[in-house]
Amino acid sequence: MTRSRMRFVNMRLSNESDKPPLYTAECAECPEKSEPHEEQAGPELWCLMHAGRAHHFAFRGVVTNAFRVTPEEDLGHSQQSPDSAG
Repeated sequence: MTRSRMRFVNMRLSNESDKPPLYTAECAECPEKSEPHEEQAGPELWCLMHAGRAHHFAFRGVVTNAFRVTPEEDLGHSQQSPDSAG
C-alpha cells in the first residue's frame, strides 16, 4: 500500500502575457468553424464567406486566452510548461 502526503497550496491564475488571444468563429447551423487567428478579422471574414457559400447566417465568436497557474510557494519540484510536457 502506497501512502501519499498532501498539502494545500494557494494558487494564482493569470493571463499569459506573451501569448495573444486566439479568435475563432463557429457556425451555429452546422459543425463548421474557422481556423484560429490572432486577429479577429480572420474569423469575421470566414463568417461572411461561409454565409455566402452555405446560406447560414448565425455564428458564435470564440475568444481563447492562455492562462497560467502559479503556486504562491515553492512546491519542491521543477514546473514544466504545458508545451514542454511530454
